[in-house]
Amino acid sequence: MKIGLLGTGFAVAHAGVYAARPDTEVVVYGRRPEKLAMFAQNFGFATTTNMDAIYDDPDVDLVDVCLPTALHKEHVLRALAAGKHALCELPIAPTIAEAEEITRAAEASDKHVFIDMFMRVHPAVRHLHQVIRDGSLGGLRTLRSYRKAGPIWGPVDLGLDRLALEVMLSDLDYTVAALGLPREIHATGVAAGDGRAAAETVLRYDDVIVEYTASSMVPVSYGVSHGFEATFTDGVLELHERPFERTGPVMSLTEYTAAGSREIALAPADNYATAINHVLDCVTKGAEDALLTPRAATETLRLALGIDQALARS
Repeated sequence: MKIGLLGTGFAVAHAGVYAARPDTEVVVYGRRPEKLAMFAQNFGFATTTNMDAIYDDPDVDLVDVCLPTALHKEHVLRALAAGKHALCELPIAPTIAEAEEITRAAEASDKHVFIDMFMRVHPAVRHLHQVIRDGSLGGLRTLRSYRKAGPIWGPVDLGLDRLALEVMLSDLDYTVAALGLPREIHATGVAAGDGRAAAETVLRYDDVIVEYTASSMVPVSYGVSHGFEATFTDGVLELHERPFERTGPVMSLTEYTAAGSREIALAPADNYATAINHVLDCVTKGAEDALLTPRAATETLRLALGIDQALARS
């Protein structure tokens, strides 16, 4: 399969997945030759500064959109118009109107559009969703999630007006996947004034309260930490993870019940690889996708924008 990879920033996380698969051929588009040189040197990919060359190439099957969010709609629609499948990074779009336009176009097309909601395939999140569905720990009553992220992808603005879309979104997505949209949103935050901020959010459902802490007020040396504490009527499920440690990812998932505690053994997994491999399998096998759909991503965007509005009022 031939893939046109648009972008040279976050696209590097996708590049490693494609490079590990012998059945893919990749051409990378970027504006800066020095950044493209890294993709050629590290991954052996072809590169181009001519975006039209990717869309005009009849051998390109999938366009992977790792461009700024404001460009997502343009390039997903262009991929579909060129008869190609599309994979788009989060968030799906900056507005609900654009997200709904992408959704309509995808559902009217015979080509796939996938949104990279990678936390849905996280092994601990899958376990959480299974426990919620099967009721093995009773009913869910509270879910406390957190994410702290340093500027590991470079000097980007992660201020208060960016937290919901850039830091919270992937975790909000697995909440929406499990519970849908809340009936109430409460949020407050503080800003450092230099593109860093922290926020506390409370989401109210009929029988569940979700609390979410997000912070970009940590240095690059801190990396990323995230996790959740899910309290059920008959137990607690607790995740702690630091995915970008120098010695490798660190993750623990623990279940607590009246009978005691136990570690849940999870196979190590690269969420980006799992999501992208799912995309490639759907395309090559002609299978339907019910996991990474634009419609689902639009619902998550709806929640993130609601939090963004609540933070603006705080």
